[in-house]
Amino acid sequence: MTGARSGEADVARPRRPASVVGGSLLMVARALSGGFVIVTVLTRWQEFVGTIEINGARLDPVDPQAAAAILGWLLGSYGFILVLYLGLAALVFTGRNWARVVAMAFASASILISFADYSLNGAQITLRTSLVSVTLDILILLALSSTNARHYARAVRAARLERAAR
Repeated sequence: MTGARSGEADVARPRRPASVVGGSLLMVARALSGGFVIVTVLTRWQEFVGTIEINGARLDPVDPQAAAAILGWLLGSYGFILVLYLGLAALVFTGRNWARVVAMAFASASILISFADYSLNGAQITLRTSLVSVTLDILILLALSSTNARHYARAVRAARLERAAR
């Protein structure tokens, strides 16, 4: 592919594989599912505020404002992390290899946390708990760890370095 950028030929950009597109879309779906959790908590605020415990005692009857502040801080932090994750999905889509690796590490950590919760606390993995997130994380891992995704990210980096060297 040739172009007229500063009188020099453009470096051909590699074709984006389906695994990168699918992985990015799965990451967006993962963030949207987290957003759905936030909306669910917000619509049933009092019910969730009543579940805040510190040292085994419910905080709501003692200090409802503190319980609400803790829940609000947790939701705000989670929302911020989801926005960062959406940015990471965009970087994966554009072929940043470090973003692909970070996304796979996040998916692995999320799966391991769900496993630890299941094995140590007996938390069931159901549709109401963590089934959707574990499923999406496994699919993200499969998509982004594919050979095509790895080659694409490396080719994009090589093309970027070659353009910078000109």
